[in-house]
Amino acid sequence: MEMAIVFGIVTLIMLWYNLFISNSIVNYLNNNGHPVSLFRKGFFVKGKIFKYLPLYKEISIKNEGKVGRLYHLFYYSLFGVFFFLLLGLLSVSK
Repeated sequence: MEMAIVFGIVTLIMLWYNLFISNSIVNYLNNNGHPVSLFRKGFFVKGKIFKYLPLYKEISIKNEGKVGRLYHLFYYSLFGVFFFLLLGLLSVSK
């Protein structure tokens, strides 16, 4: 049971990190002349980050000559969320 708590905490940390990266991508797009928003009213997430990722990739390639690091960090953190969530669920089921 203790491992489930550890995996749950790591999952929450990865989820917050993913939200931070998503917000950083939105800020990058806003600073480069593309008005986008991650939130609806208040703290409700729209879920449009997957719409903004190709735009971020395109703009970062144009500005920097390569894909920006936030693009890869977003997918690594999303994979981490799912991985630790799965580990947590498997540790509870035993």
